[in-house]
Amino acid sequence: MNTDSVAKQGKTKQLFLTLLFIFIFSVTCFSFITSEMFTVGSVIVEGNKYIEQDEIYKIAGIPENLNIFRLNTTEIQLKLKKDLRIADVDVTRKFPSTIQINVTERMPIACIACEYGFVEVDKHGIVLTAYKNLKTIHIPMLTGISLSGLYVGDSVEQPDIKQTLVYLAMLNEATLNQISEINLANNQQIVAYTNNAVQVRIGSMDRVEEKAKVTEEFLQELKQTNLAIEYIDLTFASPFIKFKQ
Repeated sequence: MNTDSVAKQGKTKQLFLTLLFIFIFSVTCFSFITSEMFTVGSVIVEGNKYIEQDEIYKIAGIPENLNIFRLNTTEIQLKLKKDLRIADVDVTRKFPSTIQINVTERMPIACIACEYGFVEVDKHGIVLTAYKNLKTIHIPMLTGISLSGLYVGDSVEQPDIKQTLVYLAMLNEATLNQISEINLANNQQIVAYTNNAVQVRIGSMDRVEEKAKVTEEFLQELKQTNLAIEYIDLTFASPFIKFKQ
């Protein structure tokens, strides 16, 4: 065997070993980054206010041992869009190891008791979510009435409730968050209560746009001045304010 042949065989062997090493290294790296045993990357959720981040993870099927290389952004998007509380969602990959979820929520504007617990509805009266035990809420509770036979995806049809939802939908978010309860026991003497127990005597739901505007202005001024007010009566053409004695 001549020297050239030996040298050629040596180079061939070296090339084979190099390629084998690259193959083993690539398989090892791929196995690592796709393994369920390690946390690789992160998922960022933005735009959510009413749905907790952990709940979004659960809906999207994102596991506790996160590995973004095993996650399918299209599947995540489809799963989240099936939830009625989410109006729209965008899921994107950000280099090098992040998935970003941007959600646009349907805004719940009232909570109502039902035969199995409580439901939250949007401005159209669509039931967005339901739960057995009352939790901390930042939207008005409609009292004096109760729903039955309604579940997530169903729509409230009672006229008194629908008119009240129209009124609430006309309020900005800051005003809405100041109202803790609206009592509908008598549809001619509807009363809203603020977080500080100030009454807003709405009466019937006539002149609803005007009453919503006065409510917004009144609660904004009340928040700024912190006056000792017992109630404001909107049943008259000119609102009447009664101060505490």
